[in-house]
Amino acid sequence: MWRYLVIKTAAIFPSQSAHNAQPVLEALSKSMSAQGWKVQENNLQADVAVIWSVLWAGRMKNNQNVYRAFHDTGRPVIVVDIGTLRRGITWKVALDNINGSGWFGHQQDLDPDRPRKLGLALQGPCPGNDILIASQHSASLQAEAVPDMTAWVLSQIALCRQHTDRRIIVRPHPRDRIRTDRLPRDVTVQTPQKVTGSYDDFGWPQEFHAVINHNSGPGVLAALCGSAPVVDRSSLAWPVSVSMQDIDRSYNRDRSQWLIEIAHTEYTIDEIEQGLWLKRLGSRLK
Repeated sequence: MWRYLVIKTAAIFPSQSAHNAQPVLEALSKSMSAQGWKVQENNLQADVAVIWSVLWAGRMKNNQNVYRAFHDTGRPVIVVDIGTLRRGITWKVALDNINGSGWFGHQQDLDPDRPRKLGLALQGPCPGNDILIASQHSASLQAEAVPDMTAWVLSQIALCRQHTDRRIIVRPHPRDRIRTDRLPRDVTVQTPQKVTGSYDDFGWPQEFHAVINHNSGPGVLAALCGSAPVVDRSSLAWPVSVSMQDIDRSYNRDRSQWLIEIAHTEYTIDEIEQGLWLKRLGSRLK
């Protein structure tokens, strides 16, 4: 747990953020300044750090050093990333991580009308018949419990085959490779296709009976679309997930409360600037 401190300074790291991060970081900086925090760039001595994503690769690679430096000294780390719910419109803001291992403050003081305000609605049950296994980027903190993503995919295929004979499709992360040559011959590989005109959106195929994912966006998208999510406890979709033993059954989990809660994990840029995220995370920052 973090040491007791009164936050006076916050560090942001623009050069270690994605190219589309600037408007979000500007909104965050304004909200932190309104809180009375002094926002500084690249200050490892600040009281709190704001980093973009927990993907330790590319421009964000050095954020791992920032993350460790602050946690090793008992100081909090705010993680910001592109959203899953409405990609490019809503943005994640959390403490420590951007999956269920992080703190979003999304299970208290809830607005039941927030899903509607964000344009979110539950779909399903999905009419698809196939099983999708969606892998994750192996350099991400989210995947720290999965040191070998190819091995994880193979293990999920083997477990899945114990409970269903439905067709299995493997969808590798768009920017990370797995050894597809090691997959069984009866498994299909789906290549994610980038959405034209988007920054980094690869779209989401919705026609699946179930989606197997460790703890990243595909599990949440599956639950929204009415596909049965089979996920780890560290996934934000865990509350509405099913076990591998039940993967062949119809998906009929009550997702109404979960939808309200998940709608409180992401914010528009205007909401970030207004400090809505800070009101939700504030109890853990003091």
